[in-house]
Amino acid sequence: MTNSGQIVYAKQPGAPARLRCEYQVNPLGLDTRQPRLSWQVNDNRRGARQTAYHVIAASGIELLKAGRADLWDTGLVSSDQSVHVVYAGGPLQPRQQCFWKVRTWEADGKPSSWSEIATWEMALLSPDDWKARWIEPAEMVN
Repeated sequence: MTNSGQIVYAKQPGAPARLRCEYQVNPLGLDTRQPRLSWQVNDNRRGARQTAYHVIAASGIELLKAGRADLWDTGLVSSDQSVHVVYAGGPLQPRQQCFWKVRTWEADGKPSSWSEIATWEMALLSPDDWKARWIEPAEMVN
């Protein structure tokens, strides 16, 4: 609202906010090979709704900042879905860190700006990933 009490609406949607991966903010140790991503549409105008989205994911933050996605690029997806969008990119490796961001479109076809960058890190995914040397006590010296 302005000082005169008049309601002012945004001219276009803001960047998606509250990015989540498996219900968590920037989680560590995910044990699912296809994590689910969610975001909140940031558009306070009356009747506003998401009509499409675009998610990109990369193995490095610098790649993502440059707009390059080496893990997953959904392209423009016509959908109002913003919850439980299943990762469908390349295979994820144990302990791999993934960076992602999203933008949305409104009914009149205007895109939002890109969201802030979010991240998740994979866990050790199989018994073969657990490798360590057995810890033994040193021999006692008399």
